[in-house]
This record gives sequence, structure tokens and C-alpha cells, in this order.
Amino acid sequence: MLGNFNSTGQFSRPYLGIRYRDIEANEAVAKGWVEGAGVVEVISGSPAESAGLKVGDIITKIDGEKVTKDNSLSKTIAKKKVGEQINLSVWRDDKEETISVILKEAS
Repeated sequence: MLGNFNSTGQFSRPYLGIRYRDIEANEAVAKGWVEGAGVVEVISGSPAESAGLKVGDIITKIDGEKVTKDNSLSKTIAKKKVGEQINLSVWRDDKEETISVILKEAS
């Protein structure tokens, strides 16, 4: 985390810009979805909006690391750095695609 300590003496926190809910394996199987982070809101002007994330997308991996209840989206993003480009594996319209996002600093 010390790598995120900026010149003002504050910690820079990376920001994706979505609200999501965890979709666990049992719910995914029951509904014919996939396990991951279900996007319920994309914040206007956020890195997520700029990258093209949409409500209803399910983020299944970040840089190849699977998103689960125990390895949540927020925990994984917190390990990243402001300005870092990440690759999200996203389930949309019954297929997986990769979306690149550059994280900004949380205000």
C-alpha cells in the first residue's frame, strides 16, 4: 500500500466507478449466469463509463484473477494503482469479452 502514498501524505485509492453486487456460484447456476460482480450502476464520468461497462455486465476476472465473494472486486481493485490499466473479463449477452480500463484516483 505504500506505493499508493502520494506527495500530499495521503493514500491514493484507485477508482473504477461502478456499484455492483456479488453473484455467487449457486445463484449463477440457478439463473444461468456466471459468478462475479454484477454491475448495477455505472457512475457518470467514471473510468468504467469511459471503457464502456454497462449495467447488467458481470465482471468475472480482473487481469486474469477470478472475481468471487472471497476475492471481491473491491479487494482486487484496492491492490491496484491509480493510473494502472487493468483488463476486465466481462460476461455480456451470453459471451465473455475483455474491456481495458485505466483506473483514476477516488475523490
